[in-house]
Amino acid sequence: MNRITVVDSLKQQLDGLAEPVEVVDEKGRRLGHFVPSLATTASDACPYTAEELQRMQSEEGGRALPEIWKSLDAG
Repeated sequence: MNRITVVDSLKQQLDGLAEPVEVVDEKGRRLGHFVPSLATTASDACPYTAEELQRMQSEEGGRALPEIWKSLDAG
């Protein structure tokens, strides 16, 4: 991946963004997209605690995939 260094005025505009934005020049021509690190790191966090994950892993039940396909009339 290539890297560019932004000037302080642009940095101030980009700081704190949490969602991707389109980057355009003064005439409105699209230069590309900027995806802030906040937009990618927040979604990577697991919403469950270690205890909740352990409990879910130990739950019994469910059906085999072929059974699900049969009940959906897809297999």
